[in-house]
Amino acid sequence: MTINLKYYVMTIVAIFLAIGIGIFIGIMLDGQDLIVEQQHELVYQIESKFDEFKLKQDELQGKIDNLTLQREKNQKFIDTIYPEIVDSKLKDLNVVILETSEYFAYSGLADAFKKAGVNNVTNILIQNPFMLKEEDNIRQIAQELNLEGETREEIQKSLIQKLSNTLITGEQLDFVKNLKDKQMIDFTEDFHFPIDYIVIAGGSINSDKVILNKIEIPLIEYVKKRNIPIMAVENSNMTFSNIPDYKKLRISTVDNVDTVIGKVAMLMVASGQEGHFGEKETAEKLIPQGFINVD
Repeated sequence: MTINLKYYVMTIVAIFLAIGIGIFIGIMLDGQDLIVEQQHELVYQIESKFDEFKLKQDELQGKIDNLTLQREKNQKFIDTIYPEIVDSKLKDLNVVILETSEYFAYSGLADAFKKAGVNNVTNILIQNPFMLKEEDNIRQIAQELNLEGETREEIQKSLIQKLSNTLITGEQLDFVKNLKDKQMIDFTEDFHFPIDYIVIAGGSINSDKVILNKIEIPLIEYVKKRNIPIMAVENSNMTFSNIPDYKKLRISTVDNVDTVIGKVAMLMVASGQEGHFGEKETAEKLIPQGFINVD
């Protein structure tokens, strides 16, 4: 059998191909070992980091638990001394709390004033019908309530002024009872005159601040002209705070009356302190320095 050049070439190619395949398989086997080793190292690093994070988490949870326990102790202490701090600090005062919206809860304010020993506190809630709307029979309302004005804005202003004047002077109490019968306002306790302090419990449910502009500002301006002390308060979780607007009216404010500290600050302001107190950026201090003797 004759062996030609083509046979030698194919043989040589086959040999080199076999060698190449062998080398490739060897490299792949070594590479697999390297990949497995790297994976083991990566898993080890991840486990180490996990253990480290677990230790930090346990440490932070321990701090949180200690802070929670300390907070509970502080709250119990505040709740215990709160009645002692405010007891009889506002004797003989007659106070009106005017809630300007049905959307916020201010039920604890009257109790705070009672703890301070006020002579009387009347809580008035302005209900939705008080805000005269376009669809209301404005002229009929004006006639029934003996209000002045031709336009809705004029009648609304007359309504606010007449309510404010009744609260200040004690005259025309039938007007206030009539507002209650029409479900425009609601109130607790009887009125005692003269009124020594008015508290506006406000805040806005949206950025339009309709109640602020249509009711609160005109009422505050009218009361100030009559030289009756007035402050504005709101809860700490208010989405749209009115505190900057109240400050422009130059009245004292408390922005966290849903807390014990806020209630104490409110009572201190009612005793004669002035300023802007609470937890928000608009506050000047957390709380006034102390009570002023109102005896």
